[in-house]
Amino acid sequence: MKAIGPCLIAGAAALVSSLPLEVQARDETIERLRLGSGFEIVLGERQPDPGGRLLEALATWLGAKLGQPVPTSLPRLVFKPAGQIAVLRFKQYASEMVQQQDQPNIISIYDARENTIYLRDTWSGATAADLSVLVHELVHHFQEVHQTKFECEAAREAKAFELQEKWLRLFGESLEEEFQIDPFTLLIRTSCAM
Repeated sequence: MKAIGPCLIAGAAALVSSLPLEVQARDETIERLRLGSGFEIVLGERQPDPGGRLLEALATWLGAKLGQPVPTSLPRLVFKPAGQIAVLRFKQYASEMVQQQDQPNIISIYDARENTIYLRDTWSGATAADLSVLVHELVHHFQEVHQTKFECEAAREAKAFELQEKWLRLFGESLEEEFQIDPFTLLIRTSCAM
């Protein structure tokens, strides 16, 4: 029994010592997602009401990251086919689109005049990448509400991409992996002189 006892104790100690790290990492991630909102974001499932508590939870997370109060009014979400979103983007940023002829697929847009985020009708919110798109557009809502000024339209994208990347990093993902936006492409897309 003496020989079994130390082995059992050592095995149990090894098992217990690994548990708090996993639980702590999970709790830390959930806490980063909640930030007092009381809403737990579950990946792998279609978001049934993305314009409700999910949007509020993401706005709470963004407010903390930006050091700004959460706007009292959040944008509405509208789902459209990809082609219609591209048309909206072109209308809003025609001069920028002409300069960037090799435009990537447009998957979302924030329209400040309409207080609306347009997402592709295929958006489900089931992945960190899907939710990062909503994070990106919500940053633009914060910028609008808090009247943040920028040298040019491209410069306003820098903070949106930065926070989108932070969101993705919570899940071990990145802009480059999920959207093929490498650091050089990011520099080009967020620079006024380009």
